[in-house]
Amino acid sequence: MADNKNLVVLNLGSQRVGGAVFSKTSRGELVLKKYEFVEMMGDPSVDATRLPQLKVAVAELADNLKLKGHQAWYAVAGHLVFSRFVKLPPVQGERVGQIVEFEARQQVPFPLNEVAWDYDFITEDPVEKEVMIVAMKMDALNEINDIVSNNGVKTVGVDLAPTCVYNAFRYSYPDADEPCVIVDLGARSTNLIFAEGEKMFTRNILVGGASVTGAIAKEFGYGFGDAENQKCTQGFVALGGTVEDHADAGIAALSKVIRNAVTRLHGEVLRTITHFRSQQGGSQPKRIFLCGGGSQLAYLAEFFQEKFKLPVEIFNPLRGVQLAPGVNAEAAAADAHGMAEMVGLALRSSGSCPVEVELVPDAVELSRDTARRAPALVMAGLCTWAMFGAGIAYFNKAGEATQSRVAEVEAKVESLKDLSNNLAQIDVELNDLKAQSAQFEAAVNDRSYWVRMLTDLNNKFDSDLLWLTLIEPLKDGRSMTLPQTPEGAAMGSATGSGNSSLFETPPAAEGADAFVKPADPAATGSPPTSAPTGAPPTVVAPYSLRIMGLYRRNDEGQEVVYRYARALASSEFFAVENIAEKLGDYCKAESGAGEEERYAYKFELRLPLKNPMEMTLQAK
Repeated sequence: MADNKNLVVLNLGSQRVGGAVFSKTSRGELVLKKYEFVEMMGDPSVDATRLPQLKVAVAELADNLKLKGHQAWYAVAGHLVFSRFVKLPPVQGERVGQIVEFEARQQVPFPLNEVAWDYDFITEDPVEKEVMIVAMKMDALNEINDIVSNNGVKTVGVDLAPTCVYNAFRYSYPDADEPCVIVDLGARSTNLIFAEGEKMFTRNILVGGASVTGAIAKEFGYGFGDAENQKCTQGFVALGGTVEDHADAGIAALSKVIRNAVTRLHGEVLRTITHFRSQQGGSQPKRIFLCGGGSQLAYLAEFFQEKFKLPVEIFNPLRGVQLAPGVNAEAAAADAHGMAEMVGLALRSSGSCPVEVELVPDAVELSRDTARRAPALVMAGLCTWAMFGAGIAYFNKAGEATQSRVAEVEAKVESLKDLSNNLAQIDVELNDLKAQSAQFEAAVNDRSYWVRMLTDLNNKFDSDLLWLTLIEPLKDGRSMTLPQTPEGAAMGSATGSGNSSLFETPPAAEGADAFVKPADPAATGSPPTSAPTGAPPTVVAPYSLRIMGLYRRNDEGQEVVYRYARALASSEFFAVENIAEKLGDYCKAESGAGEEERYAYKFELRLPLKNPMEMTLQAK
């Protein structure tokens, strides 16, 4: 299991991968417990081979240091990171972050959504703040992070090599008050770090140990591996002036090639110093420190001292670091030049540093986001379970109360069953009584039927020009009243000469009775009739009412009859349809034309009754 007190760090260089395990004392001092370096063969400037070699080197380092399961900070090479130093106007609060983001969009040559970027303030001048903006392509960062995490090492944070070196310098040389420049010579590039009080500036130069090796290979026709071997075993920087050349001509030629290559580095350093002084407001450095794998090239310090006329020394990042008992002090001192980044990472892992910038891979951001949400998710889960528990308790209690209430209701139901049976019996008796009373109600209503009809007929008169001589019901257009004499000639009969019909009388159907007598229509509200006991079965047939009479001669003529017919059409007793167009079907009246001396003229109305009539067939 990982020891949380250990500070695990990795320096992923271009040709050398370093790893170390630190701890921290109660007084805040670093203790180096163990470290390891793994060299990567081949030209570091060839990107196609770098990731596979890095994968093998990290796996070997994790096995040797037993880093699987540990959390670690690691640093990426300076040439992979884009950095800019920007001066901001005097703004405060939230606007600072907005302005920094605006400057990042202007300075970073990639869209911000495609990079991992961060910033930190270099100076806190209230008038003019200076900020360091760093960015790295997210795809490249994720590839490196996958290699680290696939070897069982959990990434805590990612820093960049120049800021790690600066933080290590501030920790190891707290007494360095004068302006200094640290030259970190890597395999593929060189990082220049300027330190002046609280001010800091870095620049990456694409000139490194591989550039010297490439010059040797080109000059002598060697392969890269052979040229690297010659540089490490026999190479040195030729000293200028009156210093005598090496006795071996080949070695002397090799040293001159190296001097020419390093002279290019000197030119880049000189230009960077000029830029630092003119653009960043820095001062001329008073001391030069060398570190990195390239700093071990023989006579390199003397070369820089010759060129810059300044004191040059090898940067020792272990100056303020204690060594655990298991660490070889001589070996650690010999390897100290390559441990600046790891000391800076250990400081970053253990607490605050002068400069803190971080590049966050997608996987780390997701992990942090999950960790931030974890308390809320746990609380939400607890609340959910609490709600479930409360719900279960509530429903259990509600179930008990419901069962108790159901038992009470069932007991009441049982007690009311006898009452329900009694009420059902009473309902049956009540229905029987209603059926009996309906007959009496119908009889009472029917008794007044003809009275109400005759009253309605009388109320429809609007003058005294009309009088009625006959009112009788018809069935299928034929009279239903019995003749007064066998001959049928008496006054007021249906066929009497005084009341001869103005309508054509339809013939009786074959086999039908000439007359029918109305039966009791109690259930329908139709005109009342009486039927003798033992009468034949009843049939339902359409009925109408014949109204015959006379109208006096007047200026309006037949219109007085037609007006009376239209008035009756609206009565509740008749079912007259479309009287305006079918007036002739319902009303006939003599015109009296040419009879000036005649006093009155006949008219006849045949109006269908609205309600059907149950009639009993009259026995012959």
